[in-house]
Amino acid sequence: METFILLGIIAFVVAAFAFEWMPIDQVALVCLALLLVFGLVSPEEGIAGFSNPAVITVMMMFIVSEGLVKSGLITAIAHRITALAGTSRNIGTTFVLGLAGVLSAFINNTATVSLFMPVSIHLAKHYRFSPSKILLPLSYAGIFGGACTLIGTSTNLLVSALSEKEGQGALGMFEFLPMGIILFVLGMIFTLTVGKRLLPDQDDSTELTGKYELSAFLTELQVPAGSKILGKTVVSEHLSERFRLTVLEILRGKQKIAQDLRYTELQEDDLLIVSGAVEDILSFKQAYNLLMLTDIKLRDSDLADENNILAEVQLSPTSGLELQSLKQIDFRRRFGCFVLALRRHGGVIRKKITSIPLRRWDTLLVFGPRTRVEALYDSGDFVSLQERDIRLRLNRRWWIGALTIPAVVLLASLGVMSILKAAILGAVLMIASGSLRVQEAYKAINWTVIFLVAAILPLGTAMENTGLAQRIGDAIGSTGDAYGPWMVLAIIYLATAILTEIMSNNSTVVLMVPIAVGAAETLGVDAKPFLMAVAFAGSSSFLTPMGYNTNAMVFGPGGYRFADYVRVGLPLKILFWIVTSALVPVIWPF
Repeated sequence: METFILLGIIAFVVAAFAFEWMPIDQVALVCLALLLVFGLVSPEEGIAGFSNPAVITVMMMFIVSEGLVKSGLITAIAHRITALAGTSRNIGTTFVLGLAGVLSAFINNTATVSLFMPVSIHLAKHYRFSPSKILLPLSYAGIFGGACTLIGTSTNLLVSALSEKEGQGALGMFEFLPMGIILFVLGMIFTLTVGKRLLPDQDDSTELTGKYELSAFLTELQVPAGSKILGKTVVSEHLSERFRLTVLEILRGKQKIAQDLRYTELQEDDLLIVSGAVEDILSFKQAYNLLMLTDIKLRDSDLADENNILAEVQLSPTSGLELQSLKQIDFRRRFGCFVLALRRHGGVIRKKITSIPLRRWDTLLVFGPRTRVEALYDSGDFVSLQERDIRLRLNRRWWIGALTIPAVVLLASLGVMSILKAAILGAVLMIASGSLRVQEAYKAINWTVIFLVAAILPLGTAMENTGLAQRIGDAIGSTGDAYGPWMVLAIIYLATAILTEIMSNNSTVVLMVPIAVGAAETLGVDAKPFLMAVAFAGSSSFLTPMGYNTNAMVFGPGGYRFADYVRVGLPLKILFWIVTSALVPVIWPF
């Protein structure tokens, strides 16, 4: 009976992930609650995930990675490299993707991709090609690089911890490297050649007003003599409430009024740049006898100047604003900017955006004073999608961030201390040295990942307690009698690779590691190659936007559709399946 209950819980988890019934961390917590309610794990086993070495290590590495990001060193290097690329699109693209991939082997790949997205978009504008040609390859480069080392991805750390729990021993810092380098090189070659041709070539104007299709929603209205609005202000007329539109700027001769425009009395011949639905703009025009300048198509330059800026930002995965609407957070007053449009799942939302709850990876088109937009970037709630005028300033203690990660890697790889101890010391050094404030350290931790991993780990324990993992392992292992362990490894890789597209990569390896160990025991061979297959398959999420964080990050900014991921990701996934299944047993013999 317990086995059937557990199968039901697993079916619920898979379906909840696949159909996005709730956020992934909530799915994991519900799963944990069900395991406890039905007695499939003890209370001690249920909370063991929150003290698991892999979970604590991932938490510490978030902090260490943030310290390096805050140092400014990576941004400076990225700018230097793109400058050295000269006039060659191929060289520039290869440099950016290669650097992002290498860095992802040592710091959180979500942080790496967020740093390189503005650089990649700038590169696309500079060489006049669509950002869709580089953003998905950037995500893939982060995945390729992350699979090369123990700390490159939480998946590898989790497999190592589960391997130790299963009595197979922990995995070394560079134990993944031989296979990882092969996949990295193959992946980069595929992405830069075949993948580039398979990706859509969006007719993506460098103009954000064009990208967000705002021509019908962004209009110039002129105040003529005799208008009822003369001498009135935006606030006194309650324009936002009455007409559901936003006055972005007042153009008065050569003067652009964007700050304090709400209290600026309107004068004859003033031009109002208004954002809103067509019917609302027409109602506003008729109510005040305004003139609509329909022959003018507004461009970014009509809005932006030395004081104001039109920018694209993305909701950060660590933001506390998720599931709140712009109205609830009082975005206009809190951040001093307007939100003109919102991109989600490849589509643009322009109507009633103030009442729509924000979701992770939503892309917002914002307009406001440069100082306020810069403050928006620095709030930690948003990721910039365009290069900023940072002047390559390095943090005063940049060298601490630059040296901490190599020190953590060196201490762990030489066996001086465990990766957990090294990561804790690195995080403490970042905070104690002042390179990172305590509040910044808290915010750097992606709590969704932490709760997901900690709460889903008992699912693997339940599979062992009920014997389900061993039964599935025996069933898969029995095919080895006829076809040998190579075929079993290929089946385990394929099952993991499919599940990681539906569930999160961490949830998938929690399910598959006990099964892989059970299959190895049935065959009477070493479990190491099966564990490696699970680790690499868990990181081979190329088919869906929701399969991996970095895939979701580039979905909106790249203007992709679901089919684009399948078109590029499917041949890449098949290539990785064949190569990994063939070479893993050579590197780690049965």
